[in-house]
Amino acid sequence: MSSLDPITMATQLATYDVQPFQIRYQMQADKYQGQITALGKVESALRDFRTAVNEMNSSNSSVIKNTATVSQDGFFTANANANALAGSYQVFVEQVATAHQASAGMPADLDANTQIPTTGTLSFTVNGEKMDIDLSNVDTDGDGKATMSDLVKSINGDSTNPGVNATLVRSNGQTHLMLSSTETGEANRVQVSASGTGAAWFEDGFTNLNEITAPKDAVIWLGAKDSGLKLTNSSNTFEGVIDGVDITVTKAQDAGDAAIGMDVGADSESTKEQVTKFIDAYNSLVGALDTHTSIGGDGVSRGVLANDPTLRSIESQLSSILRADFGGMNLSEAGISIDREGKMKLDADKFAEAQKSNGAALEQMFNGEGNLLDSIDGMMEPYLKFSSGLLTSRKDSLQQNIERIDDKQTQLERKYEMSYDRYLKQFTQMNQIMAQMNQTMSMFG
Repeated sequence: MSSLDPITMATQLATYDVQPFQIRYQMQADKYQGQITALGKVESALRDFRTAVNEMNSSNSSVIKNTATVSQDGFFTANANANALAGSYQVFVEQVATAHQASAGMPADLDANTQIPTTGTLSFTVNGEKMDIDLSNVDTDGDGKATMSDLVKSINGDSTNPGVNATLVRSNGQTHLMLSSTETGEANRVQVSASGTGAAWFEDGFTNLNEITAPKDAVIWLGAKDSGLKLTNSSNTFEGVIDGVDITVTKAQDAGDAAIGMDVGADSESTKEQVTKFIDAYNSLVGALDTHTSIGGDGVSRGVLANDPTLRSIESQLSSILRADFGGMNLSEAGISIDREGKMKLDADKFAEAQKSNGAALEQMFNGEGNLLDSIDGMMEPYLKFSSGLLTSRKDSLQQNIERIDDKQTQLERKYEMSYDRYLKQFTQMNQIMAQMNQTMSMFG
């Protein structure tokens, strides 16, 4: 009788004992890992869609775009938001708003290192708000001395600063302390006084300000000057003087100039770009969902998330929102439909007609609290929370399944080692018995 190799036989038999379990565990782990990967891709597509939605539904952006054009450049610009109504207007710019700017009447030999009093108070008032600089706190290095440079830093860095900026300007060999209001308009005149310093030159310097630029409000007329509607504003931007239109003036016209024309109307191309962006983002999401939830057949592989309840819920909620009415209008009435494959399509002519005939309703359908884009964002929120989102929870659950399988595989390795040791011992003993038998038989040969 020939002997058997105990190691080979023990390896083969121990492998047969555990191999069915190894195959099953690996298949389960691969399945769970595939689902985690697919959920990650769906989550990424959902985030991209949500980003596109939010970019079109912010405080300064919307789906519907209007435009305002002026007949003459150089005097004002205009911006029209989604609420703007089409129309033609005349605007005359009489005056632009300016900030107050003045210099303190300081001695001619003033420079950044000139020492200032370290007692008393320097008070500023701008538009009813007051700031008091305690001169005893202006010294920054603790040497008991304070300089003009220290004072500038104290003014600009004070937490109660009401809107004044201080700077040292050198001109024609002389240094000047300049004070400017940070906002334009008559109400933002800088008023300043010094008291209790014991230094007349310092207090007189703020009493005798040299005005460089007087604070002025912007003045425009809707219509011709002196016969139209006069409007004043502390800022050069007139917000919403016409519904949905902001006007920013840059230069005053001469008294005898004619008013400048301004036309407000729909920006159909920009609006179409926004709508197309929304449709493309939605269709990318649908493509990701379809890829991973396909039930298979006709040469199409079954998706690893086929019949997944979380993704079915996303699809169902989205479908419900997209078919609902918002502000008395729905997507189909605006030329946006969903085909049999779930993809969104745009009828550009129908959409353009809806914007032309009922732009306000179209804007209300898309934008605003509780309307289409806001509803989509709210629907996606529970799924996309970073720490506790439903998709994150699903992936965590699947990862835990993989970890449990890893534990089973570790146990299987121990089972293999035990089987191997047992078989090795058995075949080693068998070889010994066979060797004894062979020896006994040779005695009778």
